[in-house]
Amino acid sequence: MTRKKCGTRGDVRQSALWGSGNRGGEFRSNALWGKGGRGLATFIGVLAFAVPLAATAAAGSGAPGAPATSDVSYVSQTLKNKAKTSPDAVVKVIVQVDQLSPDAEKAARKLGSYQRKLGLINAFTMDLTAKQVEKLAKIKGLIVTEDAPVKPLGYSSTQLWPHENGVAKLWGTDLNPGPKAPTIAFVDSGIDTSRLDFAGRNVTTVNMTSLPGNSAGDGRGHGTFVAGIAGGSAPGYAGAAPNADIVMLDVMDDAGMGLTSDVIAAAGWIYDNRSALNIRVANFSLHSGSIGPFYNDPLDRAVEKLWFGGVVVVAAAGNYGSATGPSGVRYAPGNDPFVITVGAMDLGGTAKINDDSRAPWSSYGRTYDGFWKPEICASGRYMVGPVPLSSSLAALRPDKLVGGGYMELSGTSFATPVVSGVVAQLLARFPALTPDQVKATIMARARAVPQAAPGSCGVGQLNAVRAGTLPKDLANPNLALNRFVVAGADGPVFDAVSWTDVSWTDVSWDSVSWASVSWADVSWDSVSWADVSWATVSWTDVVSWTDVSWEDGAAADTLGLNGYELTPAEELAAATDPDLAIPEDTIPIP
Repeated sequence: MTRKKCGTRGDVRQSALWGSGNRGGEFRSNALWGKGGRGLATFIGVLAFAVPLAATAAAGSGAPGAPATSDVSYVSQTLKNKAKTSPDAVVKVIVQVDQLSPDAEKAARKLGSYQRKLGLINAFTMDLTAKQVEKLAKIKGLIVTEDAPVKPLGYSSTQLWPHENGVAKLWGTDLNPGPKAPTIAFVDSGIDTSRLDFAGRNVTTVNMTSLPGNSAGDGRGHGTFVAGIAGGSAPGYAGAAPNADIVMLDVMDDAGMGLTSDVIAAAGWIYDNRSALNIRVANFSLHSGSIGPFYNDPLDRAVEKLWFGGVVVVAAAGNYGSATGPSGVRYAPGNDPFVITVGAMDLGGTAKINDDSRAPWSSYGRTYDGFWKPEICASGRYMVGPVPLSSSLAALRPDKLVGGGYMELSGTSFATPVVSGVVAQLLARFPALTPDQVKATIMARARAVPQAAPGSCGVGQLNAVRAGTLPKDLANPNLALNRFVVAGADGPVFDAVSWTDVSWTDVSWDSVSWASVSWADVSWDSVSWADVSWATVSWTDVVSWTDVSWEDGAAADTLGLNGYELTPAEELAAATDPDLAIPEDTIPIP
């Protein structure tokens, strides 16, 4: 493991942030796992259409309620366009048949694959290539329209990521909203509360910044973006948990600078108010600028207090990764072994996972204490989120502005709130879960990142749908560490003395059954403690701001203002992906 030895000593930290992002479509499924035993709503294509007046005024009347006969069948313009642009593409259609044309259905069915009868309207559905639509138009007595996906009321996103990881299936609708998510606390740069993205919900803001130059609201823009990814609710830009309440602890000035002490003070505020405000998730899309063992680092100790106090801490891995090998995860709080550390992945522009990979700048590898990080990856490349147009982030990168107060950015800062939102969705359905159980659930139900190096995305990428169930052989990822958690004067604490005194050969790291989550290659018993020689690490050495600034690998990402848009084909692929269905080998979460 290598480490830069440069810069000046200090106690600053910054966001583990950004680059570019994406937009996409609006389809999403109904609510999942709400009260009353609601299950996963199966994707069903239902068409609402209007028959042009010309079609109903043609010669012949047919039976009451049936389409009128005509010498020329009606084919929707959408299908005609598809036949010209993509003649070999398979399309789903609804074919209405004039009851006075008894041979029309038989002739039409020869052109494609018959699916089912819709007797209520004397129609049927079929699949066929687009070029066959022109032949359907020559059969007398038909009305042919596309079997289009339904777009229910409620939350929506034009981006690919909520559909690819399945969280769109947790959103619910206006009539069936699903359970209320708990409050998510963000330790960041503030939030623009005037935006539609956060309308109608309890948004609390607390200024914890001790540095001068911090304007009201979100002068930086980073906090608004992060909160939008986790909990935004604007049409077309819904976040992972769009019905969650939001607490924003402002710890950054308008330049994105802050002090570690401000972050610790923010963690203390969350701890003190967690019960009153139902704060169950704390998002840290930032990292410290100093290096030290986690059991001595004050920020690590602060987030552990939250963890032991029932708050799930989700932290960014950082953007100083390498495309050629592990960079390590060096800084608090992402280096803490208890918390959920998140890396960023690249979706490759499709809902299929065979082109997914770790973003090349996303940090991974061992901490200086020998722990492997991150635990999991989530979408973090080419994301689109809200920013105040008056913010310094918008002024710094005007080329990233999408329009309407949104930007396209990349970074582990934006993968982190994806996981935070899914954690909130999980706790909405199973509020009795402990942070250890949440971490186990998120990890146990991850799925592959085929193009990523082994371990570079931890156990894999986030699967929001399956994260709501537990395999029968679920392991506790913090089991070996919990033996060092003892009672303190004001709650549980990590016993650093016992930790440092123990012989590494006596620690049963392999008692954690990582095989149950397909992580055998990075099991704890494979840690070579001899490789983590404390004598070779100068803990008084502090990396300077410029060495760990948010203007690192992710800042150079440029895909285009629309990023990974959700196309109808990818929308359908995500909606029907069997890996985003509830698995059979599960038991209810206690």
